[in-house]
Amino acid sequence: MPAHEPPAPGHRQVSARPVSLPPPQELAHAALRTALLRDALGLALWCAPTTRVTPHGLPALADVRDAVERLGLWPHSLAHSPDRRTAWLDRASAGGDVVDFVVPWETAVGLGLVVLDDGLARPRTDLRALARAPESVLGWWIRVFENTFEYARGDSEGGSAPEPGTSGPELLPHVLRYLYEAPDGCRAPLDTLVRDVLLAPGTVSALPERLRPHAEDLLLHALRQLATTGAVLLPAPADTGDGPVVVLTPLGRYGVRRLLQEVGVSAPLIGDLADADAAEFLDTLATLSAEGQLTAIGPWLDRRTPARALREIASVVADPGRARRRWAGTKVLNATSSQIEHELRALLRSARPAVVSLAAIVLLTSRMLPQHEIDEIMSEFGPWVVVDMFAASMAGGEAGIRFLLDADDSAGIERVLLADPVRLWESEHPDTARVLGALARHHPDPETAAAAIRVLDRGPVEG
Repeated sequence: MPAHEPPAPGHRQVSARPVSLPPPQELAHAALRTALLRDALGLALWCAPTTRVTPHGLPALADVRDAVERLGLWPHSLAHSPDRRTAWLDRASAGGDVVDFVVPWETAVGLGLVVLDDGLARPRTDLRALARAPESVLGWWIRVFENTFEYARGDSEGGSAPEPGTSGPELLPHVLRYLYEAPDGCRAPLDTLVRDVLLAPGTVSALPERLRPHAEDLLLHALRQLATTGAVLLPAPADTGDGPVVVLTPLGRYGVRRLLQEVGVSAPLIGDLADADAAEFLDTLATLSAEGQLTAIGPWLDRRTPARALREIASVVADPGRARRRWAGTKVLNATSSQIEHELRALLRSARPAVVSLAAIVLLTSRMLPQHEIDEIMSEFGPWVVVDMFAASMAGGEAGIRFLLDADDSAGIERVLLADPVRLWESEHPDTARVLGALARHHPDPETAAAAIRVLDRGPVEG
């Protein structure tokens, strides 16, 4: 019997890996410590009660210098050099020249932390109260994150990048999805992200051919911009003992999840899945990668006894067209099969063939049965079970049938269907004709494909 793996390897998974997130209060606290939001909020409070601004919405140079000194808005390279900091400020001829002030100031204005009115800037009246409300803080942060993301993914200026605005619209999304799917706290080497995400053979790269030699510089430049939001960490090479690495923070996981949801990708939370009913859980589980399924199954089973899990799953898999849901159900029950062996054996006597198939597959893949019992189950239920497995593998498209045909532990399993056409059609599986047709179209052996056509022709005539 085939191992419990995704029925259609290579098929793009719809759902993201289930993740857990810290409580909103903890996320908001982390957001307030990020460089860009911290400085934006600091400037909003600094401008109280009012500060005069130019027609361009910027304070006068003297006020800008005051803010830089009070809030420490120095370039990173000048953080420990007071003399050079003074010279740097003296060289500025207008407030707009001090980029380390302008960026957080414009962020504060854009978020509504600062109100501009009649040549004056002032903090919004309820700013301090909002800064204590997690939902408000996270609302500010997600806007900062999304704006930075949109800017960073389309800008490649800096470093040794050859030309600005040519990094491609999908460079960062590919990398952030990779980091999101990785285990929490994963330290991904930058060269691995470039090799395995952007330039891997067979992938649709976000970069034009002429920019591939600069892929690492482009990506590092974009990630440095995201680092100002606290979404990623870029530990210094000296701290890692090797080349640059990238870490997606819990705050970054929160932000990437929002991005995924905005483009229609399901991004479940582990806690939400654990509380889901069996139908919702199995339908979501079927869209996850193998790693995502392992992440989700444990918490769901933790909320119910093995016997209850079996009852809930058996109650939602018997309807027509539920082969994929049954396949997902077998993966869940396989994790607890040794504790429900008696109940599984009892279900083999069910009047519902779909439930019998569910129980049979779990028992057959459990490694609890001696060979003679495996043979007995296959002798009695083999055609229905095998059709069910093939139907589940085709849920993402007919090409998924190659999964079972190519798997070492299911080699020749199609012979169960072709050896006895009368018994096959008597099993009355609703997907029999569809599976035989797919075998005829996709089986690599012409003789087996022809045999599938002959068996299909012997089926009942519709109407």
